[in-house]
Amino acid sequence: MVMILMILFQVSGMFFNGGSRIMLKAKGEITFTLEGKNYTADQLRPAFMFAENLLFTGGIMSDVDMYLQGQTYNVNVEFFTVEDEAYSTLKPILKEDMDLTICSGKRVLGIAKLRDFEYVGAQ
Repeated sequence: MVMILMILFQVSGMFFNGGSRIMLKAKGEITFTLEGKNYTADQLRPAFMFAENLLFTGGIMSDVDMYLQGQTYNVNVEFFTVEDEAYSTLKPILKEDMDLTICSGKRVLGIAKLRDFEYVGAQ
């Protein structure tokens, strides 16, 4: 039964490590700079650009209901799409206090400052 569950999780793209999902978890500050735009929490599923052509979608976790343009927020971001292979690409460039661009498609929504991060990966 455990083998069947493991296969189902892998096929669906969900990998777990002792009950924790494999992902990159980050803490940082975000500021939305697109003029005249505010965002409700349920509207957001932006991509974060770590380097040129290296974007990963992140779920923003915070108690904020509405993100106002020009305001800075302390948030947690969970990058569910960063698994072992993707993390091996990111690991050499990840640094505390690095700047990231927040995007939606080709449109730049704002900036983020990475303050801390942890990779929950396969052991």
